[in-house]
Amino acid sequence: MSVKEEEQQPAGVSPRSSVASKSPPAADSRTPFRIMAAFVALTLSLFLVALDTVLIPTALPTISQSFQIPDSLYAWTGSAYLLTNAASIPFWGKLSDVFGRKSVLLIANSIFLGGSIVCGVSVNAPMLVAGRAVQGLGGGGVVVLVHVCVSDLFSIRNRSFYMGMVGAAWALASALGPVLGGIFAEELNWKWCFYINIPIVTISIIVLYFTLELHDPRTPLLQGLASVDWLGITTIITAAVLLLVGLQMGSGGSYASPMVISLIVLGSAIFVAFPFSQWWEDKRGGSPIMPLRIFKDISNLSALGVCACDALVFNSVAYFLPLYFQIVLEMSPAATGLLMLAVAIPLAIVSLTSGWVIEKIGRFIEVLQIGLFLMTLGVGLLIIFDASFDLGKVIGILAVIGLGFGPNFAAPLIALQTQIQDSDMATGTAAFGFVRMISGAIGLVLSQVIFQYLTVPNFQRLVDSGISIEFATKLVSGEAISQGVQIGDLTAAQKEVVHQSFMGPLRRVWILYTVVGALGLLVSFGIKRTKLNQEPSPLARVEQSGDLESGKVTST
Repeated sequence: MSVKEEEQQPAGVSPRSSVASKSPPAADSRTPFRIMAAFVALTLSLFLVALDTVLIPTALPTISQSFQIPDSLYAWTGSAYLLTNAASIPFWGKLSDVFGRKSVLLIANSIFLGGSIVCGVSVNAPMLVAGRAVQGLGGGGVVVLVHVCVSDLFSIRNRSFYMGMVGAAWALASALGPVLGGIFAEELNWKWCFYINIPIVTISIIVLYFTLELHDPRTPLLQGLASVDWLGITTIITAAVLLLVGLQMGSGGSYASPMVISLIVLGSAIFVAFPFSQWWEDKRGGSPIMPLRIFKDISNLSALGVCACDALVFNSVAYFLPLYFQIVLEMSPAATGLLMLAVAIPLAIVSLTSGWVIEKIGRFIEVLQIGLFLMTLGVGLLIIFDASFDLGKVIGILAVIGLGFGPNFAAPLIALQTQIQDSDMATGTAAFGFVRMISGAIGLVLSQVIFQYLTVPNFQRLVDSGISIEFATKLVSGEAISQGVQIGDLTAAQKEVVHQSFMGPLRRVWILYTVVGALGLLVSFGIKRTKLNQEPSPLARVEQSGDLESGKVTST
């Protein structure tokens, strides 16, 4: 059953003026070489953004010593990046609808580059945090627009393969980040964590400028700005900032603080009000930043639900596995990074091959559900981990987790894109990215809170073993992973107490996320089963018909 719907135009922009009335790039100018060069540059841009997410936390202790970063700013060095990244994602998607993908993507890359330069030349902690915030702002745009550009360049069936490659790049960055962070911080200089971005992002910008050929609406600046859903943007950014700042402050202090409670309650209330801002924008004939029609389809809601569950589990594994290796098994950060390759390598391989399989068979739901099952199974198997180290068991279980994560980068997004109009491609993709970032951030904070709550009762047991009150306080207050060296100086009996104090809470966290994984698998059954057609890409349809249509799936 083909579905065709009329394109929604931003308020103040005449029908078809944003796409059809402008000349699309000439088909003969987009040679296979230019398309592949653009795709490589897109993937490289995303790789660096993903790398920065996991590279800096590894180097943060060294950076902290360099600047004598106070406790009040230590956590914000990482959180500022994630905060601006998540909050800005919806804004970038809509902006690209109005002013064109290429120009907005180049701006996002340039902002990320500028933030990297500021961080690299920082002379104090506030300057570093500000640079990280700028990096996150640009990174949010890169994450969304890379996926949107890939969606524009390739047909719905072919893009699954390329989305798989993008997912593989993200997985590779997740694996290399901790290792590179340790090398830069210990062997070279922590500033190289930021300097490495400068030449590579510059090359990406140049390559994209000359090779990325997508439709350019050439909307006049004032007309374009007038068409933007500023109420929706302000609402969603304010809600995200208040909620994430509240969660961050609470994790570093007390959730009973009036300030923390106020931020979380107010942020949550504004989130609840956000749909009303979108209803109002649509009612007045505007162009909502997240059209409510996207969320009226149970299949779309299911795809976003799977995305949220996957992000919750992925972030938990990325945080708590290194904690287990370094605190319970007393491994070095370098050894931990090598063990995490057992997750990242299968993840990257399966992300790539699952995209290829989807392209060949034209179906995605079976691939997605196999991935969710393996993810749930792998996280469930973590429950059998204990204070003894069995290399074969560890690698085997981590490999199962990686195999499960592999299909979950691209398949849920493909599921969403099959049910939305081409005119909603950017906003739908931005909604997907926003859900992933917000779910991951909130889920990680909540799991840390639960873990701390479960470890606090072991405080007296730690003190009774002869561990100082100050050190025991650090262990149960969320600073355990930074105390690996000091744990190595404890007696064998004290180490055993530390190991046992952490294993119980860790098992409960694994159980929690096994349930979350199972919930994601259950939710996936709400996704509409469709067979992907070999239809032209959205850009090709613009060239062929002068309009954007959404007929890209066939019900089965």
